[in-house]
Amino acid sequence: MKAAWSVSGEPIDVGPCPGCGVALAAVKGPVHPYMTCSPACWATYGLVLAAQYERPERMEFHQLVVDAYAVQHPGTGGDPRAIRSVGIHLMTLCLFLEHGADPALGPRLHRRMVERPVFHELAPPRRRGDLTCADIPVSGTPDQVRTAALAWARTAWTAWSDHHETVREWLTTAQLIPAPGT
Repeated sequence: MKAAWSVSGEPIDVGPCPGCGVALAAVKGPVHPYMTCSPACWATYGLVLAAQYERPERMEFHQLVVDAYAVQHPGTGGDPRAIRSVGIHLMTLCLFLEHGADPALGPRLHRRMVERPVFHELAPPRRRGDLTCADIPVSGTPDQVRTAALAWARTAWTAWSDHHETVREWLTTAQLIPAPGT
């Protein structure tokens, strides 16, 4: 942790999230049960989610927010829930960003992915993208937030480029995209 200074001139501890790397003022609090995140990052994500749920028009791209957060905080230790989570969220990011799928279909797509394919752990990238949940405005117009969420999703997806072919194979196995050459 490094020190920063509050508005009142008092020192505050600032530390990076072990998942996405964002530096936020340290807080005590809960974290996700299998994603690797700091309490401050988890709380910030909670604020973003609350803003999403308050505005129905933001729910049209809500899945981008969920997927980007999940792949930036992949968990450790071979937890099967974390392995499946990363696989599913990378698959939907691929569908949205490479195949033009509607992010509003996210929950329906996830249901189709849960049982197949059989996921295996992917080595997470060292850097998981240049944007984080802290870059998503909790206020602002839906278009501003949609643009920020899309940029975040793109940087999160790009960070996992070493595994894009594996993700595409999983999508083919789940019959969500055609096999190459067909």
